[in-house]
Amino acid sequence: MKLYVLRHGVAEDRDHRKFPNDDDRPLTPEGELKLARQAEGLNMLGLSVDVMITSPLVRAAQTAQIVRGGLSKPGRLATSNVLVPEAHPYLLLEELASKHASMDNVMVVGHEPHLSSFVSMVVSGDLNGLIRLKKGALCMLRLESLDGARCGWLEWLMTPDQMIRLG
Repeated sequence: MKLYVLRHGVAEDRDHRKFPNDDDRPLTPEGELKLARQAEGLNMLGLSVDVMITSPLVRAAQTAQIVRGGLSKPGRLATSNVLVPEAHPYLLLEELASKHASMDNVMVVGHEPHLSSFVSMVVSGDLNGLIRLKKGALCMLRLESLDGARCGWLEWLMTPDQMIRLG
């Protein structure tokens, strides 16, 4: 399986008065525009997905909608609580195995530090982050199996600016 791991775009700053529930914090207008330009770059790569799975938090769901809307072959959209920031990264691997194992190309959209811990677990077996994904960054993992840690490798990692330059 090719697993594309995308961190949500630039979101509004934490502000408990404006967003009493941090789950409701949206992308900034600039973050939305940048993601649309990134999707153009992903099309130049010929990136397509069978399913895009997003965290239910507003900023991740918005990111998924924008990127999905910009892809020529976007696949279906799904939401999963295993992508919320406090979920254990292993739960994502379990969900991929139980619900999406037959898929060739899957994208997940979520948050830090959850995504970096997941990537580290898949590549090294350790939850301590090998990488840190910037807001809007995307990496591609090749998963050999879905049955435990150290089940794949990192093929590439792109910053938002690199994706924009491709477009």
